[in-house]
Amino acid sequence: MAAGSQPGEPDRRAGTRRLAPGDRPAATVDQAKDACLNLLAVRARSRAELAKRLGEKGFRVEVTEAALDRLAEVGLVDDSSFAEQWVHERHTYSGRGKRALQRELRDKGVAPADAENALAVVTDDAERARATDLVRRKVPTLPRDLDRDKAVRRLVGMLARRGYDQSTAFAVVSAELAEAGFVRAPSEARRPGSGQPEVPAPGDADAEGSGDDGMHAEDDGVDGRREEDVRQGAGPARRQAGGWSRGGGGFRAATPTADVGPDDAEPDDTARRHRARPVPGDEQDAVDLVRRKLRAMPADLGRAKATRRLVDMLARRGYDPSTAYAVVKAELAEQGR
Repeated sequence: MAAGSQPGEPDRRAGTRRLAPGDRPAATVDQAKDACLNLLAVRARSRAELAKRLGEKGFRVEVTEAALDRLAEVGLVDDSSFAEQWVHERHTYSGRGKRALQRELRDKGVAPADAENALAVVTDDAERARATDLVRRKVPTLPRDLDRDKAVRRLVGMLARRGYDQSTAFAVVSAELAEAGFVRAPSEARRPGSGQPEVPAPGDADAEGSGDDGMHAEDDGVDGRREEDVRQGAGPARRQAGGWSRGGGGFRAATPTADVGPDDAEPDDTARRHRARPVPGDEQDAVDLVRRKLRAMPADLGRAKATRRLVDMLARRGYDPSTAYAVVKAELAEQGR
């Protein structure tokens, strides 16, 4: 019998991780409950997710259902609460639109009624406001010589991949580009008979090379910003330090302000990373919190999980998502995670 096997259970060879339901006939309900609690300690999960994971651990179906029923009685398994939490976190921190959230809940086995109740908080106004925030963060990172139509395609495609409908996406992008000073430039790619430029389908890759803004429920950044944007200091800090000025057919390089020294003209990677990290005022406290927490984290914890845990920790302490995300990304990069 292999080391660690229990009487009545099959031998488990090295490297075997998953079993089929029923492969552990001697497993008890209490063991199944403990397995569920371990999974819930990492993050909230739906009943269907827990049932699938227990099946992969070899628990019999009747044992799995009994364990889940007991946990449901004490409120630890509740799809309604799970759906509400999932929608809040994914919409607030990852910028997911209503369609994307609906698809994610369906994939996690949440009943349509529970999903509908949770999605009720994502009103049209809330969805438009979140889309506007995403576009405002993305606009300063666009190439300097990009014309308006290409900018529209990139930004509308980004929103479409996050689950926003095309009409909302186009309206938000048009308004934000107008405010940023983009003017229409001749474009070779227009939809026949339409004044709107062609935009990629939600599942298509961005033809203009804006990067993967696709939907990865477990691995996305919390506020929808790409790691490269944080690393290069995108956002207010970049605009203040010789970033972008508005006008013409796109953005052009702005003259550095008096706050930017001559050594900042061609920064190396280390200098850029340190300038990208927000540290003024209370944000230094966030940096200290993250550094202390990192020392207590397992060395083999994945980057995506570490990011979620650290950003959630800062969010619970009242830091806004963009600050939390920037601080966490900078500290993880500094430690080589």
